[in-house]
Amino acid sequence: MKKTSKVDRETRRDQIGRAALKIVGVSGVKGLTTAAIAKEVGISEAALYRHFKNKDDILLETLDKIGDGLKEKIEEVMKSDIPCFEKIKANFLLNLEHIENNVGIPRLVFSDQIHINNELLREKLLDNINGHSKRLETMIATCQSKGNIRPDIEPKAAAIMLLGMIQTLAMRWSLNNFSFSLAEAGNHLWNNYEKCLRPLK
Repeated sequence: MKKTSKVDRETRRDQIGRAALKIVGVSGVKGLTTAAIAKEVGISEAALYRHFKNKDDILLETLDKIGDGLKEKIEEVMKSDIPCFEKIKANFLLNLEHIENNVGIPRLVFSDQIHINNELLREKLLDNINGHSKRLETMIATCQSKGNIRPDIEPKAAAIMLLGMIQTLAMRWSLNNFSFSLAEAGNHLWNNYEKCLRPLK
Protein backbone atom coordinates (compact mmCIF):
# COMPACT_ATOMS: atom_id res chain seq x y z
CA MET A 1 0.00 0.00 0.00
CA LYS A 2 2.79 2.42 0.81
CA LYS A 3 4.37 1.87 -2.60
CA THR A 4 1.07 2.70 -4.36
CA SER A 5 0.67 5.86 -2.28
CA LYS A 6 4.15 7.00 -3.26
CA VAL A 7 3.48 6.41 -6.97
CA ASP A 8 0.18 8.30 -6.74
CA ARG A 9 1.90 11.23 -5.05
CA GLU A 10 4.64 11.38 -7.68
CA THR A 11 2.06 11.19 -10.46
CA ARG A 12 0.10 14.05 -8.93
CA ARG A 13 3.22 16.19 -8.54
CA ASP A 14 4.06 15.53 -12.17
CA GLN A 15 0.53 16.53 -13.23
CA ILE A 16 0.79 19.74 -11.25
CA GLY A 17 4.18 20.60 -12.75
CA ARG A 18 2.93 19.99 -16.29
CA ALA A 19 -0.20 22.04 -15.62
CA ALA A 20 1.93 24.92 -14.35
CA LEU A 21 4.05 24.88 -17.52
CA LYS A 22 0.91 24.84 -19.69
CA ILE A 23 -0.56 27.83 -17.85
CA VAL A 24 2.71 29.78 -18.12
CA GLY A 25 2.65 29.14 -21.87
CA VAL A 26 -0.80 30.72 -22.15
CA SER A 27 -0.78 33.40 -19.44
CA GLY A 28 2.87 33.89 -18.44
CA VAL A 29 4.30 33.47 -14.95
CA LYS A 30 2.12 36.32 -13.62
CA GLY A 31 -0.95 34.38 -14.70
CA LEU A 32 0.17 31.32 -12.77
CA THR A 33 -1.92 31.00 -9.61
CA THR A 34 -2.59 28.06 -7.35
CA ALA A 35 -6.28 28.39 -8.22
CA ALA A 36 -5.52 28.12 -11.95
CA ILE A 37 -3.24 25.12 -11.40
CA ALA A 38 -5.79 23.34 -9.24
CA LYS A 39 -8.48 23.93 -11.87
CA GLU A 40 -6.25 22.64 -14.68
CA VAL A 41 -5.39 19.48 -12.74
CA GLY A 42 -8.94 19.00 -11.49
CA ILE A 43 -8.25 19.16 -7.76
CA SER A 44 -8.92 21.60 -4.93
CA GLU A 45 -6.37 24.19 -3.81
CA ALA A 46 -6.25 22.40 -0.46
CA ALA A 47 -5.20 19.21 -2.26
CA LEU A 48 -2.56 21.19 -4.14
CA TYR A 49 -0.97 22.31 -0.88
CA ARG A 50 -0.64 18.71 0.24
CA HIS A 51 2.00 18.33 -2.47
CA PHE A 52 3.64 21.79 -2.60
CA LYS A 53 4.23 24.57 -0.08
CA ASN A 54 3.67 27.46 -2.49
CA LYS A 55 3.88 28.59 -6.13
CA ASP A 56 7.68 28.82 -6.11
CA ASP A 57 7.84 25.23 -4.88
CA ILE A 58 5.70 24.24 -7.87
CA LEU A 59 7.99 26.16 -10.23
CA LEU A 60 10.99 24.36 -8.75
CA GLU A 61 9.34 21.03 -9.59
CA THR A 62 8.50 22.33 -13.07
CA LEU A 63 12.13 23.27 -13.71
CA ASP A 64 13.21 19.87 -12.44
CA LYS A 65 10.84 18.10 -14.84
CA ILE A 66 11.22 20.49 -17.79
CA GLY A 67 13.50 18.14 -19.68
CA ASP A 68 11.51 14.96 -19.04
CA GLY A 69 10.88 13.13 -22.28
CA LEU A 70 13.69 15.04 -23.96
CA LYS A 71 16.38 13.26 -21.93
CA GLU A 72 15.12 9.84 -22.99
CA LYS A 73 15.12 10.82 -26.67
CA ILE A 74 18.66 12.20 -26.44
CA GLU A 75 19.85 9.04 -24.68
CA GLU A 76 18.40 6.97 -27.53
CA VAL A 77 20.32 9.09 -30.04
CA MET A 78 23.53 8.72 -28.04
CA LYS A 79 23.20 4.93 -28.06
CA SER A 80 22.50 4.79 -31.80
CA ASP A 81 25.04 4.04 -34.53
CA ILE A 82 24.62 7.34 -36.40
CA PRO A 83 27.77 9.46 -37.02
CA CYS A 84 28.87 11.61 -34.08
CA PHE A 85 28.18 14.88 -35.90
CA GLU A 86 24.62 13.72 -36.57
CA LYS A 87 24.23 13.02 -32.85
CA ILE A 88 25.10 16.64 -32.05
CA LYS A 89 22.64 17.86 -34.69
CA ALA A 90 19.92 15.54 -33.36
CA ASN A 91 20.50 16.86 -29.83
CA PHE A 92 20.10 20.43 -31.10
CA LEU A 93 16.93 19.73 -33.08
CA LEU A 94 15.38 17.61 -30.31
CA ASN A 95 15.79 20.56 -27.93
CA LEU A 96 13.97 22.83 -30.37
CA GLU A 97 11.24 20.25 -30.91
CA HIS A 98 10.78 19.92 -27.14
CA ILE A 99 10.48 23.69 -26.73
CA GLU A 100 8.03 23.90 -29.64
CA ASN A 101 5.84 21.30 -27.93
CA ASN A 102 6.03 23.16 -24.59
CA VAL A 103 5.49 26.87 -25.23
CA GLY A 104 5.73 27.63 -21.52
CA ILE A 105 9.46 26.85 -21.47
CA PRO A 106 10.80 30.14 -22.90
CA ARG A 107 8.27 32.21 -20.97
CA LEU A 108 9.34 30.50 -17.76
CA VAL A 109 13.12 30.42 -18.19
CA PHE A 110 13.34 34.07 -19.30
CA SER A 111 11.03 35.37 -16.54
CA ASP A 112 11.92 37.72 -13.69
CA GLN A 113 10.47 35.13 -11.32
CA ILE A 114 13.56 33.03 -11.98
CA HIS A 115 16.24 35.58 -12.87
CA ILE A 116 15.52 38.08 -10.08
CA ASN A 117 12.82 37.02 -7.64
CA ASN A 118 14.00 33.63 -6.42
CA GLU A 119 17.59 32.55 -5.85
CA LEU A 120 16.71 28.86 -5.54
CA LEU A 121 14.90 28.86 -8.91
CA ARG A 122 17.78 30.75 -10.52
CA GLU A 123 20.34 28.25 -9.22
CA LYS A 124 18.18 25.32 -10.38
CA LEU A 125 17.94 26.70 -13.91
CA LEU A 126 21.67 27.44 -13.95
CA ASP A 127 22.44 23.87 -12.86
CA ASN A 128 20.24 22.55 -15.68
CA ILE A 129 21.99 24.74 -18.25
CA ASN A 130 25.47 23.87 -16.98
CA GLY A 131 24.68 20.16 -17.03
CA HIS A 132 23.37 20.32 -20.58
CA SER A 133 26.37 22.38 -21.67
CA LYS A 134 28.75 19.81 -20.20
CA ARG A 135 27.01 16.97 -22.03
CA LEU A 136 27.24 18.87 -25.31
CA GLU A 137 30.90 19.64 -24.64
CA THR A 138 31.61 15.92 -24.17
CA MET A 139 29.80 15.06 -27.41
CA ILE A 140 31.74 17.69 -29.34
CA ALA A 141 35.08 16.61 -27.84
CA THR A 142 34.35 12.98 -28.77
CA CYS A 143 33.50 13.99 -32.33
CA GLN A 144 36.64 16.10 -32.50
CA SER A 145 38.80 13.18 -31.36
CA LYS A 146 37.51 11.23 -34.37
CA GLY A 147 38.64 13.94 -36.75
CA ASN A 148 35.15 15.21 -37.58
CA ILE A 149 35.60 18.65 -36.01
CA ARG A 150 38.44 21.10 -36.56
CA PRO A 151 41.26 20.63 -34.02
CA ASP A 152 41.43 24.37 -33.29
CA ILE A 153 37.82 24.44 -32.05
CA GLU A 154 37.37 24.58 -28.26
CA PRO A 155 34.62 22.07 -27.30
CA LYS A 156 33.39 24.17 -24.38
CA ALA A 157 33.01 27.27 -26.56
CA ALA A 158 31.28 25.25 -29.30
CA ALA A 159 28.83 23.85 -26.72
CA ILE A 160 28.01 27.33 -25.40
CA MET A 161 27.47 28.55 -28.97
CA LEU A 162 25.02 25.72 -29.59
CA LEU A 163 23.10 26.49 -26.39
CA GLY A 164 23.11 30.15 -27.37
CA MET A 165 21.49 29.25 -30.69
CA ILE A 166 18.75 27.35 -28.86
CA GLN A 167 18.10 30.15 -26.37
CA THR A 168 18.12 32.93 -28.97
CA LEU A 169 15.76 31.04 -31.26
CA ALA A 170 13.45 30.27 -28.33
CA MET A 171 13.37 33.93 -27.27
CA ARG A 172 12.66 35.17 -30.82
CA TRP A 173 10.00 32.51 -31.22
CA SER A 174 8.28 33.53 -27.98
CA LEU A 175 8.47 37.26 -28.77
CA ASN A 176 6.94 36.54 -32.19
CA ASN A 177 4.02 34.72 -30.52
CA PHE A 178 5.24 31.33 -31.77
CA SER A 179 4.55 32.39 -35.37
CA PHE A 180 7.37 30.47 -37.09
CA SER A 181 8.74 26.94 -37.09
CA LEU A 182 11.59 26.44 -34.64
CA ALA A 183 12.67 23.33 -36.55
CA GLU A 184 13.02 25.21 -39.86
CA ALA A 185 14.88 28.10 -38.25
CA GLY A 186 17.06 25.63 -36.38
CA ASN A 187 18.03 23.74 -39.52
CA HIS A 188 19.13 26.98 -41.17
CA LEU A 189 21.30 27.91 -38.19
CA TRP A 190 22.69 24.40 -37.95
CA ASN A 191 23.91 24.45 -41.55
CA ASN A 192 25.99 27.53 -40.78
CA TYR A 193 27.19 26.19 -37.42
CA GLU A 194 28.32 22.95 -39.05
CA LYS A 195 30.36 24.84 -41.65
CA CYS A 196 32.26 26.54 -38.82
CA LEU A 197 33.12 23.25 -37.12
CA ARG A 198 33.88 20.93 -40.02
CA PRO A 199 37.58 20.36 -40.82
CA LEU A 200 38.89 22.62 -43.57
CA LYS A 201 39.42 20.84 -46.88
